[in-house]
Amino acid sequence: MNYNCRKKGGRAPVDIIDEASDEEEVRIHVPRSSQTYHHHTDYSSQVGSSGVSVRTTTIAIQPEPISAMNTQDPPSPPPEPTFYDTSSLLTGLSGLSFLDPDYTTPAEVAHGVEEGVRHPRPLSDHPLLVWTSQCEAFMAEILRLEAPASGIEQCHVCHADQGQYCCAMPFHKVEEWTGTYFKRMTLANLSLVIQLGHRLGQKCVLPAVIKSFVVIDVDGIHMVQMGFCNCTQSIERQVQLLRSHLWPATTIYPQTAATFHVLHLFQVLSFMSKVSAYEFYHTLACLLDNTGLYIPPDRYDTFLRIMREWCHLRSLKRFGRGHEPGRIAEMRPGELVLRCPACPHPHVNLPCGWNENLGKCWLYCLFLAVDANFRLCRLNVSNEDNDPSLNRGYGYFVEENSFRLFLEMYGKIIPVEEKSTCNNHDAVKLANSRGGQGAAATGVRAVVCGRHDMKRPLSVGDLQKGERYINMDYFVLSTLTCDTPPDLVISYDIACQWHKNLFVRISKYPTDLQPGQLEHNILYLVPKFHLPVHILKCCNDFSFNFSAKVGRTDGEAPERTWAATNALANSTKEMGPGSCQDTLDDHFRDYNWRKIVIMACAEHVAEFISYEDALQSKHADAIIQWHSMVLTWEQDRSQPNPFAPTLRPVTENAVCLELVREEKQETKIEIHHDVSPSEFIAQGLQLEEPQYVVQSHSTDLQRTRVQQQANRISHKIEAWIDVQKVYMPRTTLLHTRDDDRRAPGVEVHTSKIPLYLPSHALRLNAVQTNIQNTVIDDERWLRLTQAHDTLATLRDHLLLKLFSHGQHYGTKANVLMHRVETKIQADAAHYRRVYMALEAVSTALGWEEWKAGLSPLKAEDVHGLDSYNEATSEGQHTLSWIWKTNLQGGEKGLQEALHIEWCKSRMRAQRWQEECDLLTEEIRRVQVTFQYYSGMWKG
Repeated sequence: MNYNCRKKGGRAPVDIIDEASDEEEVRIHVPRSSQTYHHHTDYSSQVGSSGVSVRTTTIAIQPEPISAMNTQDPPSPPPEPTFYDTSSLLTGLSGLSFLDPDYTTPAEVAHGVEEGVRHPRPLSDHPLLVWTSQCEAFMAEILRLEAPASGIEQCHVCHADQGQYCCAMPFHKVEEWTGTYFKRMTLANLSLVIQLGHRLGQKCVLPAVIKSFVVIDVDGIHMVQMGFCNCTQSIERQVQLLRSHLWPATTIYPQTAATFHVLHLFQVLSFMSKVSAYEFYHTLACLLDNTGLYIPPDRYDTFLRIMREWCHLRSLKRFGRGHEPGRIAEMRPGELVLRCPACPHPHVNLPCGWNENLGKCWLYCLFLAVDANFRLCRLNVSNEDNDPSLNRGYGYFVEENSFRLFLEMYGKIIPVEEKSTCNNHDAVKLANSRGGQGAAATGVRAVVCGRHDMKRPLSVGDLQKGERYINMDYFVLSTLTCDTPPDLVISYDIACQWHKNLFVRISKYPTDLQPGQLEHNILYLVPKFHLPVHILKCCNDFSFNFSAKVGRTDGEAPERTWAATNALANSTKEMGPGSCQDTLDDHFRDYNWRKIVIMACAEHVAEFISYEDALQSKHADAIIQWHSMVLTWEQDRSQPNPFAPTLRPVTENAVCLELVREEKQETKIEIHHDVSPSEFIAQGLQLEEPQYVVQSHSTDLQRTRVQQQANRISHKIEAWIDVQKVYMPRTTLLHTRDDDRRAPGVEVHTSKIPLYLPSHALRLNAVQTNIQNTVIDDERWLRLTQAHDTLATLRDHLLLKLFSHGQHYGTKANVLMHRVETKIQADAAHYRRVYMALEAVSTALGWEEWKAGLSPLKAEDVHGLDSYNEATSEGQHTLSWIWKTNLQGGEKGLQEALHIEWCKSRMRAQRWQEECDLLTEEIRRVQVTFQYYSGMWKG
């Protein structure tokens, strides 16, 4: 196709040549007079200084009579506007005040027009509302275009019949050669008229030509001449445009239209990039001329209105509302919603007798998550009368008039939010104080599918202030009217407060908002990410992790849906109420369309079995009792929570007393010369650790006390070395060698004096043959006991840190926690030294059995039983091996800690197993749902 139709000289007929044809050049010729030959300019170019090089082609054309479309007679003027009674045409919109025949505007009152006197209004004053009365006619034409026309195949690009012509593109940008440069020209200036109402090649005997018709297309905004058919059998003008794939701006004498292509392009582009209509429209305006010399007619407001009509009709078509007469008028609330196929829908995807199988009823539970988004606020622009929603409660937003009437009736009956019994949450504190001057809506609240992040029908609405309970109640109860199962799990940031007196408030609401669920069939939880900011009681009572039959659901689904729509905030905040709701409805529908179901794994089942096996030998009776406590609490939430600790936090004085007692014990060491080999090794082990203690405190401010302690230990080491000469005589050579290497007059620090215990000497590989096996064997058993004792001390300090979290944060508390943390790190370092010594003596003796209960201690292994302070989540938390080995646990604190961790480990295993069961059921429901809707369309 030759897109640049350029000519030289004066006016000439326009030929659009199809260069794709090999046999002949096919043209669309608009002659000015009868002629036999036409000289067509193929191209022209400047060649050096010699002039212009031009290539022309002479084409023979059969003369034909001048069509009526090309006569010089002016077209018949459009008839004068006729005034109608709007209330008789706009069925279903009688509630709007401006449609009242006796309605008088404030401007008319100001000019002395008497109120109450009937004043007829032209339909062109409200084109969007007039369009709603012809919505079914538009739908019929859209479906007609998709049907084959008389068996003739059509081009999918321009929809012209495939015959002699394949494409007819009247919106091309053309240029005129002036002799020195190409000048911008339009086909309308060249007398090209786009004829409607007839097939290509047929002439209209009575055309009505509009010489300044605006068409918005993907390559710009065009001014064309549009010829409407005015024959006896002609159809309405808007229908003529629709059948040419042009969407009319109005239904009364349209002067503007948009191509279906540009409407579909913007709709999909806005879904993917969230581009605004303003940016898109002005991009089109720059495509034809980016210099600013040619300014196209401003049709931005018209484009907005056309897009709303297009999106609304596309949604109606998507749900099959155009195949039966009257189906649009008979729609019920929530019908234009793409529902989650994985959620349970009675009468759609649940098996027969699903409500009778008590053991599997939890698989058919509906998960709902609620949240507010204050970024999607809206300014006080327009009103419901001038900008109503086209969906009117058929989609995701609730019906606005019914919602506002509900707020007026029950806003004063329902008491103000009670004082919070949890932390000072903004959602409760600012429930009645958000918003400001100029804001019509402070945000939106939505109810989504808690497992698959999909918007629910009749679940979205505007917020007038903050997160008031009455708004929350209405949105939740509205979506529950849409065919829901009896069991629910509702997740909400402040569920711990909102659920109180919920059914007391519900009892005051109208009957159409009464839910089919009983109070005891609803479980209220707090999303996992929001839970840590609640008090400890709420963390235990409203936790997903501690609740049975919820799988790995996190309750944070609304946050993910808001992330996909927040980019619309800059556009929607400037819209009127109806435009804003219809735009968000369209994007929510596309978001639901693109959702997928996630998968999970059951890795923690094996972890729970491992932990339970470790406890079984020492705490078999306790495990039976713990299991009974968990089952009782899962059936009745009013029973004691097995996940909540009952011991009071350790006080600061108690922690200080425990640390002082341990520090005194460290220096209480005595050396006796008349000792057995085992006593000799035991005394050496007692001296080894104080050396590291003195070394670790060598920079302490209390240098005097540290030095005195070092002196005492130094004397005891010298006495022990004298005994060592008896059992390990070759170590005398090692001590002598160390003295020789030391500079004269330099005093050695106590921490630097090597003891050369058997494990140390064996690692040096210097005196192995002179060490008695009895001494090595004694160290083996003493080291094994020392390793388990060190692990027990490490666990005690970790528990001390856990139960000290109840202290208020402050300088003294931070110093205390630092002391506890220092003890923990010292215990870990001590165990690593003991483990290294065990490896040395076991290698010499060929003994490997000790490794069955001990392992190398890594940094990530040193953590307590609590999980909120860990980097991983509760469901991903894996218990360290130090809590699974040699658990004696005689003290009450350790017993309770083990009990709570057993409950959590069991919980983690069950949640993953439940997730697998839920996913299996959801996959089945997805398949059944698709089969159901497939049968519905076929039927």
